[in-house]
Amino acid sequence: MNSKYIRNYLLNKIGKKVVVIYNGSRNRREKYSGILYKVYNNVFILKLSDNSIKCFNFCDIFTKSVQLYI
Repeated sequence: MNSKYIRNYLLNKIGKKVVVIYNGSRNRREKYSGILYKVYNNVFILKLSDNSIKCFNFCDIFTKSVQLYI
């Protein structure tokens, strides 16, 4: 799996509901749910229900810092 594969996969899912679990430092986990808003070369943007925006990098998926559920 490479970043081109992830980008193409996410491009087909724009506008769909997504749940992202971010594994932060010191065993903290943050859960975000929203709509997949935009996809760029190395990042994807999630628009949350309160109209705030969260941005995640593809390499976070590779390192398993981010778990993505569509």
